Amino acid sequence: MDFYRSDMKLKKFLHIIENSPVYPVIYDSNRTVLSLPPIINGAHSAITLKTRNVFIECTATDLTKANIVLNTMVAMFSEYCENKFEVEPVEVVSHDGSTAIYPDLSCYKMEVSLSDIVGPIGISLDETQVISLLNKMQLQADLCSSNREPCISVSVPPTRSDVLHARDLAEDVAIAYGYNNVPKSKPKSMTIGGRQPLNRFSDKIRAEVARAGYMEVLTFVLTSHEENFDMLNRTDDGNKAVIIANPRTSEFE
Repeated sequence: MDFYRSDMKLKKFLHIIENSPVYPVIYDSNRTVLSLPPIINGAHSAITLKTRNVFIECTATDLTKANIVLNTMVAMFSEYCENKFEVEPVEVVSHDGSTAIYPDLSCYKMEVSLSDIVGPIGISLDETQVISLLNKMQLQADLCSSNREPCISVSVPPTRSDVLHARDLAEDVAIAYGYNNVPKSKPKSMTIGGRQPLNRFSDKIRAEVARAGYMEVLTFVLTSHEENFDMLNRTDDGNKAVIIANPRTSEFE
């Protein structure tokens, strides 16, 4: 790890594994290191125009996210296989001896009532029309039996990890139906917007403070931990700053 701390690009990712008692290393049968995820990849296993067999690996600190990425990558890559959409599974042995087969490209079922789909959109469609629109969005849908109200069973493929709720299906139906085709309607209740008392009071204080000669400065809510401590030769005792676990960038953490 000390070797990579001097690298301006790689040192930002060291925190993911540097405190771990073990490091993930991928190597071949000849013990040639192929990758030290998520830090580096090796040129030894780079894909060329002559490559015919491709092994796709995905490492992450979250198994659910790793499965989503792996399933999406494998499904998209399989389009270019010699036998289209045909992949070979791999048995993964965990540190505790348990085994699992990856990738898991099975579909999962969702049963949603018709009203939960067409209700939020504001249109009137029957089961057959909704099923047709879902199929148009590459979601296999069928009519399921229900004693209460019309119900639709949807088979969600592994490439649609964004489908988590009935609202996601309603969004797909709305897209297939066409947003411009949804009839416009006025809100059921007419309201008049108004300022909150706290905002009105804050504006009055802001105006009075400005008249006293002060200037209002709007700073970033988040800032860099390195700029606040390392660059100022300050030591963080762990009680002075709150650090986001997964910041989007190192400048705002």
